[in-house]
Amino acid sequence: MKHLGDFKRYRLLALVLLSSLALSLIGFAGKNTVYADDTVDILKAPQLMVVLEGLKQGRYPWDILTHGVRPAEVSEDPGLIGETGITKETEGTKETEAMKESEALKESEDNSQENQAVEPEQTEASVEEEKSPPSEVPNKSPFTRVDESYFDDALFIGDSRTVGLSQYSNWKNPAYYADVGLTVYSVFDKKVATVNGETMTIDQALKRQKFGKIYIMLGINELGRGTTETFAKKYSEVIGRIKELQPDAIIFIEGIMGVSKKKSDSDPIFNNRNIQERNAAIQSLADDTSLFYIDVNQVIMDGTGGIPSDYTFDNVHLKAAYYKIWTEFLLDHGVIRKP
Repeated sequence: MKHLGDFKRYRLLALVLLSSLALSLIGFAGKNTVYADDTVDILKAPQLMVVLEGLKQGRYPWDILTHGVRPAEVSEDPGLIGETGITKETEGTKETEAMKESEALKESEDNSQENQAVEPEQTEASVEEEKSPPSEVPNKSPFTRVDESYFDDALFIGDSRTVGLSQYSNWKNPAYYADVGLTVYSVFDKKVATVNGETMTIDQALKRQKFGKIYIMLGINELGRGTTETFAKKYSEVIGRIKELQPDAIIFIEGIMGVSKKKSDSDPIFNNRNIQERNAAIQSLADDTSLFYIDVNQVIMDGTGGIPSDYTFDNVHLKAAYYKIWTEFLLDHGVIRKP
């Protein structure tokens, strides 16, 4: 009975020790997935602290179970993706933009009326011209909505974000030449392409296969290396080589996807300011004829200018369910060449 009384006396301590052990085991279980980017120091930041820090950032222990799960399995949660595949945050942003456009249009009309009030007396001919309906302004946007079959002859080249797209888009027909650490400096050197069961460099693969569309998203791994100018110069050389090997393909430069506000505010290199600067540089390479610039940040970023914390498990990469936003954006930005 004496020993039983001792146990009751120290049961809180035992509970704390057991909880610490459980959280540490969770941290070790997710060290290559959910907590892959966290630094562990046995004395200063043990695995237990990594799990607690993850909770503060919105990364929960059960994310280990869904990390790597295909979208069909994850997207069953109605709280992640709406019926249209666009999140409520995105819809709210669109509504806000629509209100701003409406206010801007009203202000423009008011200014127009003020200008007319101070104009000199007009002739009957000029009045008649004003009464005639204005000619329609043609839509200058080269993009149009397409269906999934549009990507049957497409190739996606990129880094870890594109690796995620290959896993979670559920698009089986496109080719993916992607690698976690791929950069504009190594894009033609690494053997990341598979053709007929043979692994080879992208340069070699593009000599064997022909594509109708080629999408490129590179740049996150290059932050901190060189300058924006040297990065854009190398990017231009990569585009030039792809054009040489695939002269008939429509090429899409995809803007570098940003990071979360928390990551951006705390990192002097991997931040949205640097990403926006480099995106502006590669956007200037587009000619809107055979080379187009598209930027998925338009539909992913929230009011803070970063990836919403709910969308990412590590402040850099999207959770599986949110790749649906990216694929919807691609479907809205197809280019159809006239025969």
